[in-house]
Amino acid sequence: MYPPPSSTFASVRRYFDEPRVRDATLVVVPTDTDAAEPVRLTVAETHEALHGPGSEPQFASLVWKELLRNAVSDRTPHGTGKLLVIWLALPRLTGTVHRVCTRLCADRSDVESEMVLALLEELAAPEAASRLSDTSLVHAARTRAWCFARDGMREHPSAQVERLAQDSALASSDGETETPAEEGLDVQVDRPDGPDGLHAPLRFRVRPEHLRRDALVDADGEPGGCSAHHGRRKKQRSECRAGSRPVRPTGRRT
Repeated sequence: MYPPPSSTFASVRRYFDEPRVRDATLVVVPTDTDAAEPVRLTVAETHEALHGPGSEPQFASLVWKELLRNAVSDRTPHGTGKLLVIWLALPRLTGTVHRVCTRLCADRSDVESEMVLALLEELAAPEAASRLSDTSLVHAARTRAWCFARDGMREHPSAQVERLAQDSALASSDGETETPAEEGLDVQVDRPDGPDGLHAPLRFRVRPEHLRRDALVDADGEPGGCSAHHGRRKKQRSECRAGSRPVRPTGRRT
């Protein structure tokens, strides 16, 4: 059995949890005065300077400025400048991830991936070195997450088939006899014309009481759907589309 896939944020954190990475000196922060020596920070010290309890806003601003400058100018295939910025931005993004997933029922892995893509796009944008800041970077990632989740809410999945299966299971557990095959209906949804929509017809069996009354009306408006014309079944199959939801009895054909 395969382990569950790791989230994007967890993968970034795991990389910087390695001792050889956390102890490496990657950030050299210049000071405001020319006489003072630049401050050299390891990955762990950089995280502490930005998110630790003793973080100073003025020094944190200098650290972010240097981090963004290194990330934008990093063009090496295996460079860690951009990845370091993503890791240091995570504490300011995890709360948004939780709110987006809770309120809009979005998948956490998808939301985190969209945020990382937004960060990378901002770092690769033209003139990023002159206009980009830590605040605008985080804002872009948060906006991308909310927009992604809201777009996903436009899809409305149907649980009707699952409910039919649950109703059948409850009926069996109560000792009731299952619906005879003669009373079942085979529902067929034909593939509509055009490149969009279904790629193949759908066929499934339902009980008559689970269908609305207008579902038993065929494309010509006659009651009974396609079940009323067994002799012309082949001819009408191409005319019965998803909107009319044609049905036919499951009993033996004559």
